Amino acid sequence: MAGEYRFIGKNIPRKNAGEIVSGAARYINDIKMTNLLHGKVLRSPYPHAIIKRVDKGKALALPGVHAVLTHEDVPDWKGGTPRVVRVLDRRVRFVGDAVALVAAETEAIAEEALRLPGR
Repeated sequence: MAGEYRFIGKNIPRKNAGEIVSGAARYINDIKMTNLLHGKVLRSPYPHAIIKRVDKGKALALPGVHAVLTHEDVPDWKGGTPRVVRVLDRRVRFVGDAVALVAAETEAIAEEALRLPGR
């Protein structure tokens, strides 16, 4: 029965075996990406609230901040399973629900933008 199958029961050499044993193979950790932005999420301290306004001015004025997004800036992005809840909504439903998203050049700058007053 083993003679009937093309691959089952046969030795098949790996095409990249030479690269692996010589150390030439590239893995995901070997790839260095540049010019990436770091994202952080401003989370709600309240279990239930309606967002009246978010003042993004001070965060956007911070050097290194490229974008601040609130429910007013994004399309009707859905999340969850099934996808029925907006990712950024005017209403926060639990402590830790997303209020705003910040994109900055470094993680420290993004965190600083989240700490700025004006919310």
